[in-house]
Amino acid sequence: MVKFSFFALATALATSVNAGSSPVRRNKTIKLGDRNLRRGDPATEALLKKARPYKKKNAAKDTSTRRLDGDEDFEIDGSYNLKFSQCVDLKTYDEDLFDEDIVSYVQAGQVVSTSSYVLFHVCQGDYCYYDADTDLYIVDLPTYLTNVATYHANKRTDYCEQCEEFEDYCNPEEEEAADDEEAADDEDADAEEDADEDADEEDGDAEEEDADEDADEEEQDEGDGDEEQDEEQEEDADEDAEERKLKKKNRKLKKKDRKLKKKDRNLITRKLANKEYIDCDQCNTYECYVDYDEMDDGVQRQDELDESVSEWIADLAECKESGAQWNGLDLYIGAMCSPYGDGVELAVFVNEDCTMYTNQQSFYSVFDPYNDNEDGVNYLTYAEQFIKNAFSEVTPCLQQEFDDPDEDDDGANDDAEQEYAVNDYCQQVMEGDVVDFNNCAADEDQDEEENDDAYNWYTYDIKEADDVNEVCDTLNQMAGEYSYVYDEEASGSWYTRNKKGQIDVGDSAGAALSGGMIAIIVSVCLVVVGGAAFLLKPKRKPSDSNEPVYQGGTML
Repeated sequence: MVKFSFFALATALATSVNAGSSPVRRNKTIKLGDRNLRRGDPATEALLKKARPYKKKNAAKDTSTRRLDGDEDFEIDGSYNLKFSQCVDLKTYDEDLFDEDIVSYVQAGQVVSTSSYVLFHVCQGDYCYYDADTDLYIVDLPTYLTNVATYHANKRTDYCEQCEEFEDYCNPEEEEAADDEEAADDEDADAEEDADEDADEEDGDAEEEDADEDADEEEQDEGDGDEEQDEEQEEDADEDAEERKLKKKNRKLKKKDRKLKKKDRNLITRKLANKEYIDCDQCNTYECYVDYDEMDDGVQRQDELDESVSEWIADLAECKESGAQWNGLDLYIGAMCSPYGDGVELAVFVNEDCTMYTNQQSFYSVFDPYNDNEDGVNYLTYAEQFIKNAFSEVTPCLQQEFDDPDEDDDGANDDAEQEYAVNDYCQQVMEGDVVDFNNCAADEDQDEEENDDAYNWYTYDIKEADDVNEVCDTLNQMAGEYSYVYDEEASGSWYTRNKKGQIDVGDSAGAALSGGMIAIIVSVCLVVVGGAAFLLKPKRKPSDSNEPVYQGGTML
């Protein structure tokens, strides 16, 4: 049964008819902790005057060090984590904006050229603090989204690979059943082998008796030498039979010992010094040991689904063709910063690089989930939560490896220095086009090209956003006064927000419903809303709170 996101469907219904022609809004905010403050507000200015750099008291230097010591040759290892800080937009200049088919939309504020970047922390310890900025790095949004979101999408698959390696440990009953079956087969084989040997011995004895009768006179002449040879042969045969019985006994003892060890595993404390073992409960929760060979052919394997979702996220991050058009222009779908910089929104673009955003179409109005791929699966319902997690959860960089519980712990390596292998996700981010946000500078020798006077009405933050150092330098000059391009009122949002405008984490659970259930819920909602429209008259009540209220993308 295909899983769907009710919130995504509700948003699609709400936004498909909400594409307006309102101009692109540029909200100027200041990031303070996890809050977005309006610059110029008296309360904000008063707060900033008393602001001081945050330092955590009694922080352990060896485990929670947050600076990378300005080392340009720094290589991240598995002891670090990545934590999203803020998404930022830069309005750019693109000559394609002035194409005769697009320029009128640009002048009307319906098409804007922009590039999105991510500021993120690289920190050690169990979590990162938003309050410090000494460990901030910057990278383009596609690189961050491709690797960090796919980390969350592949979390189950990566863990199941480890579970499969220790399946005999986590499922001792099944392993014992297999051992019993193997032991029974060995016993049957040994019995057949013993029967064959007994038959051979009987045949050999009969032949020897016949030969003895025919050669009595010769044996008497040969004397004691032949008698000694016969005795040696009998002794060798007895030794071979005894050796076979001993091997058979040893095999049975080993199997019995292995079974006892597996039965006693649950009675042994698994956590030892500098040891980490597989969590069998998590393996079962992830359904890592499901035998898909015994299921119907129409059932899609979970690992195959996870892989397909990961590929879908990567394609979205790089820009996907939607197959739809607007006024003769091909439309593309991708991701860009939310209007508050606290996440990303799925948006519509008019170029194949997803850098020319239009607020005249919403993502859900052009996205056709069942013609989006050959499988006919709505991968968005699965990818939505993974993408949101990339901007709300810490991403560990440790390449997870577990110790073998069957190995004896002699304490020989307790004093050895522990190594932290970095996983591919963090490595790809840090090896991408990334720079230290506090240690970057633009190329001073770069000449600024003059623009055509005919288009001097178009303003932008940076000519081109190809050089991350130039992007970093430009953002530093803004001193936190960032502007955003995404038009939430016209293009909709897949987030729900509280009165303060903060993302409501309660919607992150992402309930999975069937298509039929969604249809029923939507139908009931329409009936209820339609009936309420005739019975109820909305009344405005004065707010008794002095806090700003979030309404329709605006802080009031």
